[in-house]
Amino acid sequence: MNRFTPGRLFTSRGRQYQILGTQDHWTRDERYVEMIRYQSVCAEPGCDRTFRALSTKSRIRKGQLNKRCELHHAPGIPVPIKKVRKKRPKTRTKKPTAAARLAARRERAVNQAILAVQRVQRPSYLD
Repeated sequence: MNRFTPGRLFTSRGRQYQILGTQDHWTRDERYVEMIRYQSVCAEPGCDRTFRALSTKSRIRKGQLNKRCELHHAPGIPVPIKKVRKKRPKTRTKKPTAAARLAARRERAVNQAILAVQRVQRPSYLD
């Protein structure tokens, strides 16, 4: 499926856009560029206008889209990005109790004693 089919909704940097279609464009050096027509709601607080704009495919992929209507468009002043983060529940590691620490220490001491017995001391070459 083509990413730029008319009617497709997509979200870029927290804003939702709808693709309306394509428009042919020839640059000054006579190269053909297919422009994408899209519409969105203005990002200015309190403004609920729906505006339409043109952009190239590469600018859409990079997220370089108009976010405000013609009335509130302010070049050079970026719109704050709404970052949507999924909050993970915090997992707390409980400190072991004094009894648990003592039991772990005893277990390590027993394991070390068993390993010491299992190791057979070889006679030194100096003997």
